[in-house]
Amino acid sequence: MKRLLITGPRKAVFEEAPIPACPRDGLLVRANLTSVSTGTELRVYRFIPVDTEGKFMHANSPFDGSPQENGYSMVGEVVEAGAEVKGFAAGDRVFVPGSHKEYAALPARLAVKLPERVPDEHAVLLNILGVGHIALRDGSPDPGANVAMLGLGVIGLSALAYCAAFSMRSAAIDFSEARLAIARKMGATVAISPKEPDFRKRVLDLFDGQGADVVIEAASSWAAIQTSLDIARKDGKVVVAARHTDIPTFNAVGHPYLNKRVSIRTSYGNEPDGSRWDRNRSMALTLDLMTQGRLPFQPMVTHTFKWSDLPEVYARLDRGDTDIVGTIIRWR
Repeated sequence: MKRLLITGPRKAVFEEAPIPACPRDGLLVRANLTSVSTGTELRVYRFIPVDTEGKFMHANSPFDGSPQENGYSMVGEVVEAGAEVKGFAAGDRVFVPGSHKEYAALPARLAVKLPERVPDEHAVLLNILGVGHIALRDGSPDPGANVAMLGLGVIGLSALAYCAAFSMRSAAIDFSEARLAIARKMGATVAISPKEPDFRKRVLDLFDGQGADVVIEAASSWAAIQTSLDIARKDGKVVVAARHTDIPTFNAVGHPYLNKRVSIRTSYGNEPDGSRWDRNRSMALTLDLMTQGRLPFQPMVTHTFKWSDLPEVYARLDRGDTDIVGTIIRWR
């Protein structure tokens, strides 16, 4: 089978690998589609670890400089179910957290069986949408809350989709006019660039002069965190949903931020299994919103490529091509 590997900085190649065996407690899935999580996968493409010591490529993935698979979103067909698996059978259409490759073998507990009314092109975004969903929940917005998103990649736009689904006033913020246009199509109350001379006034005016109740920072930039603190209301919350490898150049707890009493929290991963909004319950809600047509995420899907185009997709992202946002990769 074909699988994508990142073998070094800005080196994406395909290798032939054996089709993996099906685990007794798992599934063997043949890929129909995968999707690109642009921020995370671009960092891996650049071979940038998450820690300053260079020991981890992801939070729980040790890094020793060896080749890395990339991606975490796949929709495919079950080829085989393990002997201990119940509830899945060959031919089932499923979402799994698989990387970019033709076949994935993984525990059945990680698979989500898909309803007929949700097409592959929508379901493949479940994990990516989920990051924005989690970030919004981590901000604990009240009904009718005012929410701002800084950084309109797939995570910021995903959070915006849930704001629209739950009828929250929203400010979508990015330097890219193409991404601001997407945000408007997705229902942003205001979509604006920080370069606009009246940027702060327009955001504050939208939120009754008080600022945002919740600001979701999805730009992977400490400058964006500073802007988030600037537009959050007193006693507001800033949720950092993006991975940061840069260093701050301002005092986040100095003047004028200390007296605003703003809470800053990070957002990463689902609640533990069995919690009210664990992975399965969160995905079930997303699938329900999709079937009802209440989650307006489709405008963020800007490109569809075949699997062999992936190295060029990464190269374009690396060159700063902000026209690429949500991306679907076809495997057959």
